Amino acid sequence: MKKKYTIFETFVGAGGSHLGFKNNGFESKYVNDICHEAIETLLINNPEIKKSAFVDETSIVDVNPSEIMKKTNMKKGELDVLFGGIVCKGFSLAGERSPNDERNYFYHKQLEFVKVARPKFSIIENVPGIKTAEVLSSNTPKEIMDKVDLIWQSLENYKGEKANLRKLNKITKDFEEKGKKLRNDKKKLLTELKENGYMKSVYKDILDIYTDLGYTVYSSFVNSACYGSSTKRERIIIVAVRNDLNLTFEFPEATCGNEELMKKYSNLYKDGHKYAKVKTVNDALNKIDYSLDDKDNVPMNHSAKTVERFKYIPEGENIAKNMDNVPDDLKISRFYSRGNTMRLSGNSPSPTLVPGHSNFPVHPKLNRSITVREAATITGFPIDYKFIGSHTKRCELVGNAVPPALSTAIAKEVKKLLDEYYAK
Repeated sequence: MKKKYTIFETFVGAGGSHLGFKNNGFESKYVNDICHEAIETLLINNPEIKKSAFVDETSIVDVNPSEIMKKTNMKKGELDVLFGGIVCKGFSLAGERSPNDERNYFYHKQLEFVKVARPKFSIIENVPGIKTAEVLSSNTPKEIMDKVDLIWQSLENYKGEKANLRKLNKITKDFEEKGKKLRNDKKKLLTELKENGYMKSVYKDILDIYTDLGYTVYSSFVNSACYGSSTKRERIIIVAVRNDLNLTFEFPEATCGNEELMKKYSNLYKDGHKYAKVKTVNDALNKIDYSLDDKDNVPMNHSAKTVERFKYIPEGENIAKNMDNVPDDLKISRFYSRGNTMRLSGNSPSPTLVPGHSNFPVHPKLNRSITVREAATITGFPIDYKFIGSHTKRCELVGNAVPPALSTAIAKEVKKLLDEYYAK
């Protein structure tokens, strides 16, 4: 039986997905991320990668898969797993989702890797929004693409202007009308794009390409809290299995559950089975030794006014719901409801940790935002995992990471099938 299974990892980030496969005996042969701090973080915590893998900080757009096969000394069809947590900002439901956002097309490069390497398993991790995302098809005229870019960029600029004017309480009726016109222009253009057949489904495109390449696809929405993470991070996992393997992939059964998760992700639970309690924010924070000198556990130095404002946010709520209780000199717009305007509930798993303005949500009890260490432990990183870069960058690395509990569950299922395959 094969002792070490091989894996290529694109968009590897700080290593949340890597840890899951490493924990199940996989050996990296190739890791790629354009972010230098992400690669540095990955290597300082997983130094064995330097010996086993070709480390690449090239943009995925400029990567030549055939050259990578040569540099890693891998033959076509030999690779066990290709894993890519493809950059997802273009698919995210937050912000203006442009059908011409260049980040929407990174999956084509991932699938080019599949065509060249012919891995036994190809796995894509992404936000749920990829299921409904649409992009411009290749037959869209350039003038239409330019029009899309102009309108969506104008909307992004408008949102930035509005945020600044709101702080100054200077939003005028004319400015509001400008926004309505931009949104109306966007709506008309989307209708025109669909009527002329210029839009295509990202998800369907992925399925079609995999089918043409000779793979059977399995996909499911999953939640990291189902597998023991202290955060309710929802993702879609797309697993493509090469047809000649004659293997059927099943998504791993959940290990933790509550009524909410068991109802929403019923395919991950079995009737009559007992599941452990869902891990909470407090469960994660209780693992931390606050007496240690830890750069990643240094709290942000908030202004006195910000600290005072935090006192008016009850545990598990955000400031938008409590603005009437906030003194006038501390008030901010109800519009700002993410980041450090939300206080975590200690007795529940956290929502997805997305850092805003360089920081995370507010600590359940203390009047400060949670630290990088606290966020990383909630996500499921080892307690001694080190993060490289500025405070902003380290927050991003944690916020973008695949929770290790989720990647571990997926890797375990893949390993089980590879054991079965090689045993033949």
